[in-house]
Amino acid sequence: MTKTTYATSPELLIVSTILAVIVCPLLHRNVLAENVAEPGKRDDGQPVVYRLEPITNVRVLPDCFPQVPGKAGGQLSLSACRSEYESASFAVYAPRELENVRLEISDFRFGKHVLPKSHLELFVVKCWYQAGRDVMFHDGVKRLVPELLLKDDALVKVDTKKQTNAVRSTKEDGSTKYLPASGKDPKALEGLRPIDASKLQPVTIPGKSVKQFWLRLHVPADAAAGTYRGSIRLSAQGITPVDIPVAVTVHAFELAQSRKTYSIYYSGKLDPNSAKGTIAAHYKSEEQYLAETRDMLAHGVRYPNLWQTRQSGLVPRSLELRKKAGLPNDKLFILSPPGPPAGAAIMVKLWRKFTDGFGYKDIYLYGLDEASGGPLRAQKPSWANAQKAGGKMFASAWKEDPFKIMGSLLNVAVWSGGVQPEKAKQWHSVGSEIFSYSNPQAGVEEPLLYRYNYGLALWKADYDGAMTFAYQYAYGHIWNDFDSERFRDHCFAYPTVNGVVGTMQWEGFREGVDDVRYIATLEKAIKKAGKTGTAREASQWLEKLKGENPRQQRSWKAQKRLPEDLESIRSRAVSFINQLTR
Repeated sequence: MTKTTYATSPELLIVSTILAVIVCPLLHRNVLAENVAEPGKRDDGQPVVYRLEPITNVRVLPDCFPQVPGKAGGQLSLSACRSEYESASFAVYAPRELENVRLEISDFRFGKHVLPKSHLELFVVKCWYQAGRDVMFHDGVKRLVPELLLKDDALVKVDTKKQTNAVRSTKEDGSTKYLPASGKDPKALEGLRPIDASKLQPVTIPGKSVKQFWLRLHVPADAAAGTYRGSIRLSAQGITPVDIPVAVTVHAFELAQSRKTYSIYYSGKLDPNSAKGTIAAHYKSEEQYLAETRDMLAHGVRYPNLWQTRQSGLVPRSLELRKKAGLPNDKLFILSPPGPPAGAAIMVKLWRKFTDGFGYKDIYLYGLDEASGGPLRAQKPSWANAQKAGGKMFASAWKEDPFKIMGSLLNVAVWSGGVQPEKAKQWHSVGSEIFSYSNPQAGVEEPLLYRYNYGLALWKADYDGAMTFAYQYAYGHIWNDFDSERFRDHCFAYPTVNGVVGTMQWEGFREGVDDVRYIATLEKAIKKAGKTGTAREASQWLEKLKGENPRQQRSWKAQKRLPEDLESIRSRAVSFINQLTR
């Protein structure tokens, strides 16, 4: 499936690139003076810990000291609702090489209450070479970027002098070998079996360099509200251990489920010819399929597409695994067309034989991908017959708006590019929905971009959901960004033998989903509170927020500078919710 982007002027691309991705920027100069002075206050061999903003497009590279975009020392702080995921990040500067660096998390305590350390995970942020900014039409220029969230830093080996990546492959007998992952030959990674560790392994930080780490919290469903305190102990050979204080605030209210439908193009399917799976976007073992659907659910994507074909005989097993992963069954987006008009109703009934046993209410069949002109118009009879049989239709579009041709025959328009409120109003007028797609597609290493565009931007424009391309999709080998002449791989999480390796941009997407959930929680609290002064104030704040730049440029690269106050917006929402739900 080939996706398409939009042309913009070279000048605009240059300006937007400078604004969107800045490595160790001058905007942190007021912080940098503090960081530069900090080492002089310590033992020269002691590492310096910097608190970082986790969801940002500002990159922390190994050589960015002394311009580290964070604050030295202090406490890491996280706040979340029960069952929510939340992240924090910090970096460690090593004046000299630090070997066997270990990070150990304590239990967290609030009075008599304990938040077990098992609910927090640590990762090392891996910088490796990628082939450009846009995942479409890459320029092949090697850029060192932070992306991967690893438990074992040694899974990916990077040579900055040669500008190469290599990925460790582990055979079934336990022997290992590094395979090249930055050349033009996709066959170089044939037989790759990447396996990450189950917990953070010791790392080495070269002298006079910076290493970034990631802390992920999953709040227990039964956690008592309050502020829990604990620490992360950093130790290494030849240094005095450093305790990094961490505070976790658990909110007293429950986080509402999003009113938006978060789906994604997911090409993963069980292989009828082998149970082992592959290290690719398509054929999965049951273990991989279950791990990936659970990962999508944990990131707020509750409705990934179903690509399993009827002919494979594995649709029931795929649906069983989705049920086991915890995915809801009120709707299912199936990457299968209705076929010719005479057979469209039969196609709906055939799929219903699979889905009815799992309680699915609505099933959506897929129109021709990005169709326009004659091919789009030719589908009208099939779509009409599918709807008469109780099915629904969804389809992507970018070149031609299908509204005038299809109208209510298209139940979900998956519209490419920046969000546009007038499009939402148009589709809602016929009882249909509009989802955002390719704003951008997966794989751009910019967490803040995904947080805003698939979060508050959707809400401001009254879109009904998101369905971008894709959780995983490769144009060569998925662990090599350089083996396609035209495209970069589209990837939110990289497949391994038994799970996934996540990315920073995927964490940004999750925060966008959660931003919308906080808005939904506030809207619910306002409605319940009635005509109180606080409810009016909160409503006015939401109205003002929604009216701030609700329309975007069609190309994400031409959009205005992203808002950098998303955390303060969430904090304001939390404040209102607390006042309204006391």
